[in-house]
Amino acid sequence: MYSHTHIHKQTNTQEGLGEFLEMDESVLQDTQYDMVEFAKKYYRQPTANSDSVKSKKSRDTRDPFEMVKFSKTPLSESLIEFTDPGMNRVATDIFLSVMRFMGDHPMKGLTEQEVVTTFLKLIGEFGLMKDEAYCQLLKQITGNTSSKPDSCQRGWRLLYILTAFHRCSEVLKPFLLKFLQDACRSPEAMFQGIGKACEQNLRKTYQYGGRTIPPSSMELKAIVAGRSSKRQLFLLPGGIERQLKIKTCSVALDVIEELCYEMGLHRLEAVDEYTVFLVTNRGQNVRPLNKREYILDIATEAELVDSNYSLWFRRVIWTQPLKFDNELCVTMHYNQVLPDYRKGLMNILPRGKVSEQQFLQISKLSALQHRSKDIIFIPSIHELSEYIPPPLFGKQPPQAWVTMVTQHMQQVQSLTSHQARAQFLGLVSAFPMFGSSFFYIQSSSIGSIYAPCILAVNQHGLHFLNKDTHELQGVVPLTEVQSARTQRPSAGASYPYVDLTLGDLTTHRVTQIQLEQGLELCRVIAMHVENMLSLREKRLTLPASEITVL
Repeated sequence: MYSHTHIHKQTNTQEGLGEFLEMDESVLQDTQYDMVEFAKKYYRQPTANSDSVKSKKSRDTRDPFEMVKFSKTPLSESLIEFTDPGMNRVATDIFLSVMRFMGDHPMKGLTEQEVVTTFLKLIGEFGLMKDEAYCQLLKQITGNTSSKPDSCQRGWRLLYILTAFHRCSEVLKPFLLKFLQDACRSPEAMFQGIGKACEQNLRKTYQYGGRTIPPSSMELKAIVAGRSSKRQLFLLPGGIERQLKIKTCSVALDVIEELCYEMGLHRLEAVDEYTVFLVTNRGQNVRPLNKREYILDIATEAELVDSNYSLWFRRVIWTQPLKFDNELCVTMHYNQVLPDYRKGLMNILPRGKVSEQQFLQISKLSALQHRSKDIIFIPSIHELSEYIPPPLFGKQPPQAWVTMVTQHMQQVQSLTSHQARAQFLGLVSAFPMFGSSFFYIQSSSIGSIYAPCILAVNQHGLHFLNKDTHELQGVVPLTEVQSARTQRPSAGASYPYVDLTLGDLTTHRVTQIQLEQGLELCRVIAMHVENMLSLREKRLTLPASEITVL
């Protein structure tokens, strides 16, 4: 009998994958993991008068050897014997969806997408049905004698979809893996490729939990046609475009790893510092994705909300040193930092005054920006007004800026545009607020903070800055941030709130801040806190001799 105890408990990423990899291929070659053996143990057993049942050529015989083979007629009960008799109705509905998709039962006005959505929904709602659905599909693609020539192929396509959405139980797993591996080894090359693809999907589902949004009609058409990937556009800072091949089970982490690899960043710690953002509503809604989120789930949902959505790739955490040898890496970081620099967010002006050193520094940075465009001529006043943050540009006459920048142009003329960008980054990286995500705060319940103000979030904490001079008004260390939650705007308020719980485990207080990008702020804070905790964990697990290196 099958009961709730057979259902696999959710594990975290590493455990899930670890368990999957434990299945030794040599063990799977053993006949004890043939589906017939699973049927003998868990399928409905032959009744006492099984001979008379067979002689009448009954509609679905209970002989295990027959139960694992294709059936031309719908099931009248589940294959697996469950303790809950209510599961029979669900099982027969799932089997009808399987037959309809394979072309072996009338569609009754339903679209292909509706059939697949119903199939996945029933399995998702009734946890016990995951194994039943797998068993039904394996049955229908074993010894398929359908009059429809593409029935078996469509059955495999549906199995491909199922492996992307739902994991099976630990009990069924070795039998399912053996079935897939046997298909990969079979001399009939027809299903070798899709058998391997199903196994890869299952691997991902064990690692990341499985897709949750049913395939769009476009994705489904592609899968039925045998295409398992699509080109998806990702935007890097400065409008750099990258078209990446996204598979059915690609997650945000896959995208981050691929783009980091192109930028010459191969260390795991480096990959942790980047993220993919979903941008909708003409840039008004910006949401950093969790690394475990499936790209096609995100795209399917976003398409319904805003067909002009985009996916951005950005750096959020800046603890790892900058690398200057890779051109894409330098350009990407330069383009990301530049808008914040030009807004003056990285410059602190004590009491609104500019020091002589700052004048020189800004002139040098303006010359580097000009040279990065591969221009050797002296910049015009209009160009300088773009290069120099507005709060600083008005601190001396335009012609004085031209004179100062011209002197620096002579020093940077020999640089390539790549070298100019690298030097710019090197200089700006010394600024106190470099590597911050900036947010405009409308109001705050912290008494010492005068709002509106700027909030800069980085690895050192939450920094509240004066909106004009960018002088520090107050700082909250990351260690004090217990949680950050978005709240909808209250009646009469135009902006949503974020509730920040600050303090330690014994005493804490809730602070409210009002801003437009509440969800983005919460995710960015979460990334910094996770990074801080993971660095702390690494320090604790390092041998004593290596602790000082960090």
